Amino acid sequence: MTPANTLIHKTCLLLLSLILLFSSLAARADELTELGNRLTIAEMLTQYSYRWDGKASKSFSELFTEDGSMERWTDNVVVPGSEVVGRAAIYTYALQAHGGRLADRQSRHHFSALVFLELTENLAITENMALITHQTADDLAPVIRSSGIYRNTWVKTKVGWRIKKRILIFKFM
Repeated sequence: MTPANTLIHKTCLLLLSLILLFSSLAARADELTELGNRLTIAEMLTQYSYRWDGKASKSFSELFTEDGSMERWTDNVVVPGSEVVGRAAIYTYALQAHGGRLADRQSRHHFSALVFLELTENLAITENMALITHQTADDLAPVIRSSGIYRNTWVKTKVGWRIKKRILIFKFM
């Protein structure tokens, strides 16, 4: 091999090595971004429980997009009257619930088994199991109030991940 061919060969190997290195770094950056998105969404889901159960109506509503919605489903059908659409309406709903039917009790949303059904750069769909308890001053222990599955559609906004649609699914056997 001539010195010129050796130099060309070494240059090609160096370029190939650099391409592989940068490809590997780009793949790792994508993995880190996905991991960061998963952790951020999981944290926002945790905030859902703490804000609702802490009766922080305003900050609870801020977990949703401006046009976000909440609804309940039973047997794959929307429960009539359960749809709440828009952040302002969600705030009003939370304020009324916290000052009305939940005023004399502590609710607890116990979430588990978070799964990502879909995750892209700007959209995610998650499901998690929920066990909801209530406890009044007269109760010796919390009482199971309901259970189901939360299906949330998340979108990435200018201020971070927010819930676009929250569905609480009750399944009766």
